[in-house]
Amino acid sequence: MATTGAHSRVVLALVWLVVGAAMVAVPVWLGWTRWQSVLTGHPAMLVLGIACGLFGFVALAWAVATLLVGDRVEQGEAALSRTHRQRVRRANRRVALAVPALFLCVLTAGLLAWARPFAPTPVAVTAMRSANDIRVSDRITWYEMTSVAKNADDQVVKPTVGLVFVPGARVDPRAYAKLLRPLAAAGYLVVVLKEPFGIAFLDQNHAGTVMRLHPEITTWVVAGHSLGGVVAASYADGHPVVGTAKVAGLALYASYPSSRLQRTDLKVTSISGSLDGLSTPAKVTASKDDLPAASTFVVVPGAVHSYFGDYGLQPGDGTPTADRVQAQAQITKATADLLAAVTPPKPKSR
Repeated sequence: MATTGAHSRVVLALVWLVVGAAMVAVPVWLGWTRWQSVLTGHPAMLVLGIACGLFGFVALAWAVATLLVGDRVEQGEAALSRTHRQRVRRANRRVALAVPALFLCVLTAGLLAWARPFAPTPVAVTAMRSANDIRVSDRITWYEMTSVAKNADDQVVKPTVGLVFVPGARVDPRAYAKLLRPLAAAGYLVVVLKEPFGIAFLDQNHAGTVMRLHPEITTWVVAGHSLGGVVAASYADGHPVVGTAKVAGLALYASYPSSRLQRTDLKVTSISGSLDGLSTPAKVTASKDDLPAASTFVVVPGAVHSYFGDYGLQPGDGTPTADRVQAQAQITKATADLLAAVTPPKPKSR
């Protein structure tokens, strides 16, 4: 004979069985298909993935045990001293605690599944290697590229101008390595941020945190791709100076600001693709009034949204007609021109 609350307990056990399986399956799937991206990216996804899998395993164990031996346990307890009212109260408390817990667990598994990053192509991974006078340093929440070339006096020429790059939503930061590496070779410090779950909005002051760790840099340009460009624009507009360094430039890769920029002294270069299916030419054109009047607009013919990195095709994007290598050369050149424009002139030697 079923005890009071047995029905709700069985229903909850069945629900936890499904949710627990999903909480185990999603991290396993994420690790199987994007292990390197999770391991080298922002640690938030790795930590949450492990926690999700462990809790899912516990939920599965509880659900199975409840379905197999729950009736015997409940009947044994009921036979002891609990009244009908106490059993009803216990069942209601079980449901009240389970519903928000189930909601959080489903939300966690859903977030991990949705945040699965676009993986970098082999050419981008290759560009992450230190070689040919370029040193690549992989930090916990960013990576940086810098030249270690020496001058005639056999001394490494240290950069004084830097670029902080904010990746697009859910794009593995390594996907921009090939595109930005030539800027490091030209003598600039290049920093690419690793955002939590690939969403720059979750840490909008990330750029400033890294800037303050490089007091040798006197001038910064903030850049960003797609959603990363929105965050980059907001940060550059609100932070003309970080520490003792000036934030002098903004490079928008297939992106545009969310509102009108207030700084009129900010040098802005907007680089877009003529066949972009996400940040369409119409959207970029409509945003021109939100940028300083002296902004530079570079349209790469035949380029699409995913040409601003190396991570394969992207759903909803246009169909490219330009060669990727040639298109990316134009993107890199436009960025280099902006960096050169904000570089302070060298003092004249006497």
